[in-house]
Amino acid sequence: MRVDDERGDGFRLRRVLTGAVGIVLGVVVVLGATLGRPLVFSGPRWSPDLPQQTVRPEPLPSDTPSATVAPQRLGAGTGGTLDLRWLLVVAGVLVLGVIAILVVWLLRRRARRRGPAPALLVDGLSVGVGADPAEPSLTEGTAAMRRGLRRALGVLDDARTPSDAITEAWLGLQESAEDAGFRRGAAETPTEFTARILRRLDVDPGALETLRRLYASVRFGGVVASPADVERAREALRTLDLQWSATGGARP
Repeated sequence: MRVDDERGDGFRLRRVLTGAVGIVLGVVVVLGATLGRPLVFSGPRWSPDLPQQTVRPEPLPSDTPSATVAPQRLGAGTGGTLDLRWLLVVAGVLVLGVIAILVVWLLRRRARRRGPAPALLVDGLSVGVGADPAEPSLTEGTAAMRRGLRRALGVLDDARTPSDAITEAWLGLQESAEDAGFRRGAAETPTEFTARILRRLDVDPGALETLRRLYASVRFGGVVASPADVERAREALRTLDLQWSATGGARP
C-alpha cells in the first residue's frame, strides 16, 4: 500500500513538474514573440484638418512677386520605444516560485505518509531504516554466516596466493550474507554491508576488524599479502567460529 502511495506521489510530482515546465515554455514563447521587436509608438495618427489661410502680402513698390505662406499642419509627434522585456523575467520568477511551492508540498505529504523510521547504528552513524519482513531472523542469518565462515577457512587452506586467499575469504562471507537474505542498503558499499551483518550477529569486534582491514588493504590498497597475513585471517575466522559455537548464535 505504501509503495502504491509513493508511486502515486511520484507520478503526481512528475505531472506537476511537466505541466509547470510547459507553462514556462509557453510564457517564454509568447513573450519572446511579442518582445522580439521593441514596441514603437509613433504618436497620434489623426489630426484635424484646419482651414488653410493664405496671407496676402502688402503691395510693394517693386515688381517682386507675392509670396504665399504655407499653412502649418499639426503633424506627428516624436516616436517612443517601450522595453517590456522585464515582464519575461517577472513571469519566469513567478512560475519557478509556484513550482518550488508544489515540490515542497508534495515532499512533505510523502514524508507524512511514510512516518518516522527507526534508527540503526551502522559504523557509528545512525541510519534510519524500516523493518523488512523479508530479511531472515538473526538465528537463520547466523546459521548461514557460519556456513560461509567455514567455506572461507577452506579457501585459506587451498593452494593459492595469499592476496587471493584473503580476498576470496571475505567475499565468501559477503556472498553468505546475501544468500541468507540480508539486503544491502542503498548507500552501503559491499564491504560496509558485510561488516554490518557481522556486527548485527554480535561477532568479536577485534576479529571482524582484522578481517576487514586485511581485505581492504589487499583489495583497495594495493598491498601484497604475506603468509603471515593469511594466518592472521585464519585466526580471526576461527575466533568467530568458536564464539558462535560457545554462545549458540546471535544476540536477541
